[in-house]
Amino acid sequence: MRRINPGIFVLAPLLLLTPAPAVALTREAVFLLHGLGRTRASMLVLSWRMRRAGYRTALFPYSPPTEPLDAATDRLLASIRKKAGGTTYHLIGHSLGSIIIRNGFKKGYPPGLGRVVMLAPPNQPSFLAAKLRRNPIFSWLGGDSGQRLAEKAFYASLPAPMTEFGVIAGDRGSRLLSPEPNDGVILVETAKLEGMAAFATLHHTHTFLMNGRDTFEHCRAFLESGSFRETKLPR
Repeated sequence: MRRINPGIFVLAPLLLLTPAPAVALTREAVFLLHGLGRTRASMLVLSWRMRRAGYRTALFPYSPPTEPLDAATDRLLASIRKKAGGTTYHLIGHSLGSIIIRNGFKKGYPPGLGRVVMLAPPNQPSFLAAKLRRNPIFSWLGGDSGQRLAEKAFYASLPAPMTEFGVIAGDRGSRLLSPEPNDGVILVETAKLEGMAAFATLHHTHTFLMNGRDTFEHCRAFLESGSFRETKLPR
């Protein structure tokens, strides 16, 4: 099993302090949303790579233990209105971050939205959340958002992105979760969502999918072309 270089956790906070990217920043912005139990620091590596590719980036923070999902969604929409400045912007969400992005389509995004990439999204009611929803630690950590991940009624009300979107799932999971391909937290099949323009499976765990170089390359390709290279789905 490939080991994760522990140095990445030391260097990640320094990435945003590196010199300006070698290429000029475009006017396009990318908003990045972290997952449940993480902070915006978990998206620093991907943010740095996107900046090196010429994008402006914004790391959107939220706190499931203290902030209901709808409140976090409203803040996201307000942040985009303030920071996007009427220019083209894209959204990349990891895990619960993808669900917040979907929730935003209930009220609608400001003008300028380009494409959306979902990383390991629980796009169907989460098997693991259903098992843990009565666990006091999970209840505190997940708050309102964690509880909703187990609710069929919530998912029935949740729109798919009303713009071109792609999904990336991880398959470096465990048979202890399920004999089906999984990333250690969600099944590959439950990451899929009707209407997606492209789907890719990469050999990463749920927790560290966003740090993969191949994940960045897939995100960049999709934002630029609406395709994960040759993996674009037929319309």
